[in-house]
Amino acid sequence: MDLTPASAPVIPASDTDPRHPGTSGIWTFVFIDMIVFAMFFLVYLSERARLPALFARSQAQLLPLAGLAGTLMLLTSSWCMAEAVHAVRARQMDRARMRLNLAALFGLAFVANKLWEYCGKLSHGLTPVTNGFFTFYFLITGLHFLHVLGGLAFIGHCATRLADEGGTALYQKKIENVGLFWHFVDMLWLFIFPMLYLAGAR
Repeated sequence: MDLTPASAPVIPASDTDPRHPGTSGIWTFVFIDMIVFAMFFLVYLSERARLPALFARSQAQLLPLAGLAGTLMLLTSSWCMAEAVHAVRARQMDRARMRLNLAALFGLAFVANKLWEYCGKLSHGLTPVTNGFFTFYFLITGLHFLHVLGGLAFIGHCATRLADEGGTALYQKKIENVGLFWHFVDMLWLFIFPMLYLAGAR
């Protein structure tokens, strides 16, 4: 059964090829954002090499289990998002809605976990001005946190528009773009977690 409204915009088959998801705009954004984060990572690693003892002592005050929990939450959310994209392509809208809701749920769990971790640090007097390590910790994880909030807003938008737009080619591109962004957010954390919580830990 064709669920695409007659008025839906026509997108060339090459643009809806699952081997090339999303649009050029999201790929450009991800590439530029990746360069920005890579610069932060390089500066962090340079400072860590310059002040290894200070960074090691500061890192010991983080909770690797909290970071691991956040990693599992984001990985699960990213998988749910991928499943939502596949469901939309297959025109299985009920399944897509469920997967979008689960992606948002695990994303919100990551937000709650991160806020709990931030509160713990601040309650112990650890702030962005405590030392160089915590400056980078709050800066890098804070920027990532904003990306998570943005991604959740996009997922929420996709969920609310699913009933009206779910069968259109335009919606497919929209959800593919959101999925690519969400996978990028997940990928960033896979670098941040070991770099801040595990690298050089005794």
